[in-house]
Amino acid sequence: MSAESIVKNWKLTDVTFGEGTLNKAGSLSNDMGMKNALICIGGGSVEKFGYLSTLINALDKNGINYDIIRGVEPNPSVGTIYRIALKALQSHSDGFIALGGGSVIDAAKAANILVTLKSDDIRPYFGVNNIEKKLDGALMPLLPIPTTSGTSAEVTKYSNVSDLVVGVKKLISDPSIIPKRAIVDPELTISCPPKLTRIVGLDTLTHLMEGYLNMVHDNVDPKANERAIEGMRLVFNYLPKAVNNGKDLEARKMMSLACVLGGTVIVFKSTGGPHMNSFSWFSIMDHGEATALMLPYYVAYYGKKVSEKLEVIAELMNIKSTSNLTKSIVEGLFNFYATIGQPTKISDYQDFPEDFISKAIKDASQNQMKLDNMPRPIPADDRDSILKTILDGAWKGQIDEILKL
Repeated sequence: MSAESIVKNWKLTDVTFGEGTLNKAGSLSNDMGMKNALICIGGGSVEKFGYLSTLINALDKNGINYDIIRGVEPNPSVGTIYRIALKALQSHSDGFIALGGGSVIDAAKAANILVTLKSDDIRPYFGVNNIEKKLDGALMPLLPIPTTSGTSAEVTKYSNVSDLVVGVKKLISDPSIIPKRAIVDPELTISCPPKLTRIVGLDTLTHLMEGYLNMVHDNVDPKANERAIEGMRLVFNYLPKAVNNGKDLEARKMMSLACVLGGTVIVFKSTGGPHMNSFSWFSIMDHGEATALMLPYYVAYYGKKVSEKLEVIAELMNIKSTSNLTKSIVEGLFNFYATIGQPTKISDYQDFPEDFISKAIKDASQNQMKLDNMPRPIPADDRDSILKTILDGAWKGQIDEILKL
């Protein structure tokens, strides 16, 4: 089955996919029962490029009232979640439309929890499966319309919220927040500049590769690995094209498909180390950049446990069999990064504080789930020493010590 067929036939989220599908937002919102929608947007690019106007026209044609809340920031804070929820209550909204990147969609998901459950505190919902058991029915309708191809938030059970009090990004994970419907229009990603295209594209790669290498959940959905392989193939073939020529609609379409495939993988198969570290660095680095930066170094650590899966990845990357396949794949990732201008070591970022290495190690103690879900789990007793070796290697751009672990 082709990637497009998989996306269009995905059962958990009814995805309306294809160029120009933003125009269907009004009829879809109407089908979902919305009469008074709250549109959530970010910093203004959706207005600049006309996407918001297209959405509003589609709502007007279907007689749907709307209000708009602007300014959802990257890595949305707890305060932003409260601001959206308050706006929804003041506007008597009966549903949300999230037009933007993953942060906008995540924020709308979290705000929807508060409004539906009539709660004034998001913190009790951090963690796994803390929502569905409290629901009497379903959450209010939410229609995500991504304008990037990276986070996969339009089809996942996750919402990431930054808790500025403790300085760590927190995860909400619950099946109840999987959007029932979504619009994925590749044309909306054409406006993404090269750097953003690169960052979100590598976030997609990380979802796919981390999910594929995850062995703990291999039996939860037997076809998830097939989707991961197809998604990785698309990223390796089309991300450089999308970065180098943002108007290449075929490349944009393939990356949008890869992004959704990534979401269909991680909804069943959790991510591991790269995502864990990104939660500690949200204040200094984009999420997708942090996950991509750490991916090769965790692959170096995982290698001894995932040799058969690495052979498949090697084939996708056109890497010939070698005596040290793990090292060859890591070097292949570094080479792939170089083709799209992605730094390969932490020290390449001049503004990265060295004490954020120790912060990532300390924060890991609050995220044992990620440590346990790695294909090569990190035991609590050895956590600090193993993570220090991995992170020191990422700082220097060296994997030899990691390969010895």
